[in-house]
Amino acid sequence: MDKVYRRTQILEIVGAGSIATQAELSAKLGRRGIHVTQATLSRDLEELGLVKTREGYRLPSAAAASEPPQPPLDVVLKEFVREVRLAANLVVIRTHPGNAQTVAYALDASPWPEVVGTVAGDDTIFLATAAPRHAAHLRKKIMTELGAGN
Repeated sequence: MDKVYRRTQILEIVGAGSIATQAELSAKLGRRGIHVTQATLSRDLEELGLVKTREGYRLPSAAAASEPPQPPLDVVLKEFVREVRLAANLVVIRTHPGNAQTVAYALDASPWPEVVGTVAGDDTIFLATAAPRHAAHLRKKIMTELGAGN
């Protein structure tokens, strides 16, 4: 069971109705075949930015609820990206099979101004930038997110 799938399920459960406690959320995850420790669940809730209110756990804002729930960019990059290369003003990103769309969506939604747009296949993304220097800078940012330096 991967972290992104588990966190997507958490967001779906919280978005569908009131969850008052972590124990209740854990039970609902268990019914979906996801068994998780309290420490992991607590960390997931914090990293997803969920807030606890009198009514239970909620997404931080109404704007977040109107869009499909997505894990943060750094989580998506660490989970799915295998290789990052430069090609003129493009950054070519290789992912695990079937994950290019997820990564491209996260990059398109990112606040990074260097990203002009993405084209994703099954396991490859072409990320367009305005100039080769922007591509080099963006590759460096992605590698930093991956914890790989350059």
